[in-house]
Amino acid sequence: MKLFAALIASFPLLYPIWVVHRQTLGKNEKIERTPAEWGVEYEDIEFKTSDGLLLKGWWVAADSQRAVLLLHGNGGSRNGFHSGIFELGRWYREQNFNVMMVDLRAHGESEGKRVYFGVKEHEDMLGWLREVDSKRRFSWYLHGFSMGASTALMMKEKKPTDFAKIVLDAPWIDFHALARQELWRRAYLPSIFYGYVSFLAKSLFGIDFKIADNKKRCETLCREKILYIFERGDRLLGETHSSILSKLCPEAKISLLEGEHVGAFKHEPKTYTSILAHFLDANTT
Repeated sequence: MKLFAALIASFPLLYPIWVVHRQTLGKNEKIERTPAEWGVEYEDIEFKTSDGLLLKGWWVAADSQRAVLLLHGNGGSRNGFHSGIFELGRWYREQNFNVMMVDLRAHGESEGKRVYFGVKEHEDMLGWLREVDSKRRFSWYLHGFSMGASTALMMKEKKPTDFAKIVLDAPWIDFHALARQELWRRAYLPSIFYGYVSFLAKSLFGIDFKIADNKKRCETLCREKILYIFERGDRLLGETHSSILSKLCPEAKISLLEGEHVGAFKHEPKTYTSILAHFLDANTT
């Protein structure tokens, strides 16, 4: 009876640990398609992170000095079944971009167990780009989805002069609000537990929720060449994050398209690529 009482008493402390563990695990889905489908040559590439993980991806060369790094979201891969990132890579190649597509740590064919909401992922990608383009031959563009968008935003903040333009599809702006929302939706943990969960994430797994938050980052990069895309049917972000962005940066370039979370390109590809082409080719911010 005492043991049962002890378990009941410790449940509020132990259950959040299990929640943080489960909700930060990656997803290594099988890579089933390659750029060979596009009728072009490509190269399998690899990179060893600073903490020893082997990441995998593709390099699709073009006769151009423009190069784009495509970054999938949490639970995705370079095959991008939800976002259509694989087909978008083909579109970029048709626009004569060199295309780099990767599996972030703990996704696809890359090693790793846990996701860090861009905190470690952006360092991985900056290191990989230094290796891929050590002679700085290319003008680099970034295009990210959800967590990949936040990763791209962190990369831009860290190296503001290294990237010509970036496209952010469904990035979270207020990570704290998003985490509180998802703790209740996925684990029925009320917001009163958020401080404890944030502490657990950092102390047990090295995931810093403060760094994952993008509010200050968006404000700092307000005048940079960034295109934000949000979906009207996004049940994860809703209208909250685009509204926060508009207040933080009234001059931000925001396109609101149809579709669910990261689904705009698959829902209306012609509209998506038309907006994208205009942004990429425009000389103004």
